[in-house]
Amino acid sequence: MTSAGPCDPELVPAHTTVAAASVAAWVRRHYGLAVEHCVLIRRGLNDNYALRVQGGARHVARLYTIRPRGPFNIEFETALLAHLQRRGVGVAAPVATAAGGTHVALQCPEGRRALVLFRHADGAVPDALDEFAATGEALACMHAAARDYAGPPSLYALDGHGLAGRTLAYLKAYPGLDAGVLASYESLIGALLDQLAAAQPGLTRVLCHGDTHGFNNHVVADEAGGKRAVLFDFDDAGPGFLAYDLAVMPWSYLVRKGLREADDVLRERWAHYLAGYRAAGGVVGDADRAALPLFIQLRHLWNLGEGVSRLHHWGTSVAPEDWLRRQVEVMAAWKTLDLAPPAGAAAAP
Repeated sequence: MTSAGPCDPELVPAHTTVAAASVAAWVRRHYGLAVEHCVLIRRGLNDNYALRVQGGARHVARLYTIRPRGPFNIEFETALLAHLQRRGVGVAAPVATAAGGTHVALQCPEGRRALVLFRHADGAVPDALDEFAATGEALACMHAAARDYAGPPSLYALDGHGLAGRTLAYLKAYPGLDAGVLASYESLIGALLDQLAAAQPGLTRVLCHGDTHGFNNHVVADEAGGKRAVLFDFDDAGPGFLAYDLAVMPWSYLVRKGLREADDVLRERWAHYLAGYRAAGGVVGDADRAALPLFIQLRHLWNLGEGVSRLHHWGTSVAPEDWLRRQVEVMAAWKTLDLAPPAGAAAAP
């Protein structure tokens, strides 16, 4: 990197990608840890950095991105994680600052951001069927342990407004979006919210992780060969519906594979995921299962909205108009999504 003079007065920073050396320095200063190695893992909804400190311990530092939804939800997130850890749930727990705080406030060119340090979760993302069962077990344990959480409340809920209402507002602010495309989303979101209102009385409510798509947990094997999952990235956690938290995993597979209906791989993974959830004491009612196609669509709208709300940062290529138009058709196909196990598949444990 080179040094330069004063910035152009017309320069307006949309987002700062902070050098790993700066994050390492902040962790040394505010957490009192002797950082030996720090590297940027990825930029995304937040910016994450992998750290190794003296003695070999590994951590992840998350530099929260300013989000259009509003203030950071860190007090809730860190308190929930501490509660879950005390209850024996496998989570990547936050590390308190040297002063005993939950986070470090940092002034970046685009505005005030926050840094939180977490313990690293060993293992790897689930791949084998028993690893999806272990992931379902971990989610059930998390839901059960969170029932008596009594810490700071979440600033955000995973309800109709949080999943779809904000997305519609972001679409209305999309520069030059075709009126027909916007109208199709207004119609779709209105219909889905009506469907949610009708189903809501029979749905199970939980404190959701909010982002259990299969890449926000690692699976580790114990000495006896058993497998357990450790959950992380709770920044989108909040009160919501069980069916939503369960729907995120199949939604992720459908999107990554570009599918409009479930294939045999997804059906087998889903069967083991659901069996694992139930094996750990989780109860999934008929109304919750019937609502899965609804929440898969709502999840897609939430994710779409996260991209559209960041056009200033990620650019329109993350959600171009033609792609937005096609997603209405995709969600229409998901209305009748069938996740039943394929014929002849081995029974889930």
